[in-house]
Amino acid sequence: MNNSDKTLFGISRPVLAALLMMLGMGALALNHSLVRIVAAELHPYQVSALRFLWALPLMLPWLLRGRGVVLKTRRHGLHFATSMLTVIMTASFFVALAEMPLAEATALNFTAPLFTTIIAALLLKERVEFARWGATVIGFIGVLIILRPGFAEIPLVALLPLMGAFLLAWWFIGVKRLSATESTATITIYQTLWSALVLTVIALTVWVTPSWEMLGVSAAMGVLGTTGIVCTSKAFSMAEASNIAPLDYLRLPFIALIAFFAFGEVPDGLSVIGALIITGSAIYIVRRAAVIDRARRQLEEKTAPDTA
Repeated sequence: MNNSDKTLFGISRPVLAALLMMLGMGALALNHSLVRIVAAELHPYQVSALRFLWALPLMLPWLLRGRGVVLKTRRHGLHFATSMLTVIMTASFFVALAEMPLAEATALNFTAPLFTTIIAALLLKERVEFARWGATVIGFIGVLIILRPGFAEIPLVALLPLMGAFLLAWWFIGVKRLSATESTATITIYQTLWSALVLTVIALTVWVTPSWEMLGVSAAMGVLGTTGIVCTSKAFSMAEASNIAPLDYLRLPFIALIAFFAFGEVPDGLSVIGALIITGSAIYIVRRAAVIDRARRQLEEKTAPDTA
């Protein structure tokens, strides 16, 4: 192992990246679990707004560094578009977390890579090989196992995590385009600013004065949510995406354990099977897409003309 692969603590960069990703997933799982607590007193729209309002002070170090240079961008339209996706995703997912079993809502939200495959093939005209199509079909079988249409009445709230996952697939595409010219700090700040503003306007229609206890819990949500995003972004900057991305699915066992000990929620056998199918399919799609992308980049490097 090269010395450049070591961090200041003597830990290899891939291992530290994995640890950061695990920390990020734990923070996000706690964040999602706290939604259930705050939503017992406040409307999920107000909970969504508070989550981003509390994150605003955490943006100050980035804003003060370089006297706001991080705000410089020529892509305001795409920043706004991806932020509106964040607004809808957050509000819909928080409603689902407030009213559904936490593990089921999380599992259904993990269908984003399945939707990404469909969007890439049908709308972006990317070539998707048979294996990824097969994994996508299997993943949606997992969705059907959880929802059990025809055997149980499907509550409308169960469709919200699926809608959020569909929008998340578009969000991934938008942020990927932004990342070609924008820093992680710039993307994060604009996401936070726009989301806080728009969600607060929406929340004013249902706003009630929160208790001091709920203010504290919602502040913890803001800190945990921002911690999860920062840890995840740093992890992806330190290691191959194909090695790090599957660790996102640690949120499911984390949140299942929290749901069991904090709320006494025990998923039934079919829900567990469906969740495992969705997770396995999504992990395969993410890893396979990363391998194909790496091979494509290597081929482009080999065939690029030598200008030296």
